[in-house]
Amino acid sequence: MVALRPFTPPAAAYALGSTPRAVRFRHPAYPSSAPDLLVLMAADGGGLDFDIALTACCIVAGVGWDDGYLAQKDLTEDAIFQQVNRPNDGLLHGSEYFFCVKGHDPSSFKYPVIPSFHHWRFPHGNLPPPWRNLQLPEFILPRPTLKGPAAAMDRDITCRISGYMDAVEKAHLVPEGERLWFVSNKLDRYCRRPLEVAAINDDKNMLILRKDLHHLFDARRFTFVPKQFGAYTSESFQLVTHVLLPSGSPELVGLYHNRLPQPIRGISVECLFARFAWCIFTDEHMPFFLSELEYVVRLWDKARGETETRTLRGLDVRSSAQVFESARSQNRSVSPKKRSLSTQGDGRLDSGDGYWSDDDDRTSDDDECGWLGEPPRGRRRKRSWEGLERDDGQVPESWAASSVNRSPLFQKRREKG
Repeated sequence: MVALRPFTPPAAAYALGSTPRAVRFRHPAYPSSAPDLLVLMAADGGGLDFDIALTACCIVAGVGWDDGYLAQKDLTEDAIFQQVNRPNDGLLHGSEYFFCVKGHDPSSFKYPVIPSFHHWRFPHGNLPPPWRNLQLPEFILPRPTLKGPAAAMDRDITCRISGYMDAVEKAHLVPEGERLWFVSNKLDRYCRRPLEVAAINDDKNMLILRKDLHHLFDARRFTFVPKQFGAYTSESFQLVTHVLLPSGSPELVGLYHNRLPQPIRGISVECLFARFAWCIFTDEHMPFFLSELEYVVRLWDKARGETETRTLRGLDVRSSAQVFESARSQNRSVSPKKRSLSTQGDGRLDSGDGYWSDDDDRTSDDDECGWLGEPPRGRRRKRSWEGLERDDGQVPESWAASSVNRSPLFQKRREKG
């Protein structure tokens, strides 16, 4: 018997080098001193995917996918905005662009901006081209009586990124904490069981992920997006992981950016797209309202069930960001401008001590799927950080091996194996 060599640390195996640079998108009708409309990281070999950037800008501006365009300002005295078309390699290599709306003078038209995910309305029947052209296979459940997390586990079995079987759990696409947004936008129509009271827990809105990847997923460090590789055709889009917040991590881009997942089937493309939009509405990506300027904004009036355009100062915009109560508790804040998991610039939790405590406030919705898909038993030790929530309103648990389900059935299977 010999001892196995230690694993090679991922940071050494996938050396990242310099941190990807920021690409800034500006609103052309606001002064140069105004914060950026949107900031995205160029992790595609020094460039940024054109389709992802244009789609993100259209989302926050609330315009049709063909109604907005990217532009650069020339260096002449006239400062004309020159439209930027999709490059041959599909990547933006500049550092600053302007997002403009067709049919209007860019320098004078203050198109309204959507301030938060709660104010964004889902575009039913009108997905942007990359998502519209994404084709994911359906999945027929071998055990039709299963639903929710159990059905997702029966479908995926292993983590859909790493392929690992141990220490996995369900991860919502549209976060469970956004249940009221989900209902208001009628996303139940894309569920397998649309008549369920909590349709947001449908298996078509879930993936199985390893615990550490679920943490990063809920911290909006990465998401899943369709990208075009090779010749531009409707069949050329592939679903890959896209790192949104690589700062401070020597591993994220090398390990996960543009990584093809394990086979993904039976999930809603619409929920995938809603997840992308949810990831964009954060202060890191959207610092636009972090000033005392007056802004033209598009807000959702839930009482009247319609959008309205208003002019508000930055502080008032931020105080109006939340529309829907937390699905977890009326006492918990689910500000759409907050990240699901607070992180510092280096991506680590800004909780200070990050102390351990016993906590038994788990609910039936907080399912953990071991490799047998069994529900947790008894009290678990979880990490307790003040003000931290995952997409389902729970703080992250330990990712140590001890967190894997250790039920009697699990032990019996191990002894037989």
